[in-house]
Amino acid sequence: MGTKSMIKWPKQITAPLVEQLIRAEKDLEKAICIFDAATAEYTNGFRHDHTTFGLMITRLLSANKFMLAEDMIDRMKHEKFKITEDIFLSIYRAYARVHKPNDVIRVFRKTKDYECEPSAKSYVTVFSILVDESQLKMAFKFYRYMRQIGIPASVPSLNVFIKALCKSNGTMDAAFRIFHEMPKRGYTPDSYTYGTLINGLCRVGRIREAKELLIEMEANDCFTYCCNLFVVDTRPLPIELFG
Repeated sequence: MGTKSMIKWPKQITAPLVEQLIRAEKDLEKAICIFDAATAEYTNGFRHDHTTFGLMITRLLSANKFMLAEDMIDRMKHEKFKITEDIFLSIYRAYARVHKPNDVIRVFRKTKDYECEPSAKSYVTVFSILVDESQLKMAFKFYRYMRQIGIPASVPSLNVFIKALCKSNGTMDAAFRIFHEMPKRGYTPDSYTYGTLINGLCRVGRIREAKELLIEMEANDCFTYCCNLFVVDTRPLPIELFG
């Protein structure tokens, strides 16, 4: 990565010390040099830990240095570290921040290469990113795959599905069918469910229905917020939602 910096280390180098130095250094290139200089001390018994690796990955992702962050994960694998789901979640969100859903999928497909089995949280996160990026055909296909491999339906996953359907007036009614079916299947709509539907109604100009749902939402003691007006077109795909 960076060139080795000239750092005079104490006799006893610890991971907390390296972490402190990296956190204190605002310049990313210099922070990389600190990390690499500490790596050079492996011959003297020092080893990076999850904290120092995780901190550097976070710093790199914040600066949109995505491939360097992925290289860090490769280094962790080489050094026999257990790579946690949280690390991959941070990468998905970083790529989503710069609107790169294809890279989210690419990294997601690699998780098992690092002996990290994605949980429902990862699946829902990726599904949500695809919907937010209006990659709806890909999102519906991904949701179908989730259901096929046994990822259970949940309020968060159904909320994301409803959000996808709320992107078009033509699929708003389908969103409401899911909404009304949720309690029958044991899933209680939350404030996000209501907010998504209200926002969707506002987008397509169905203000009266949005106000009615807002009244219902407040009657159920759910948190309220404002909605915006915009339209995104899509077509529905038949998917087994609840299983």
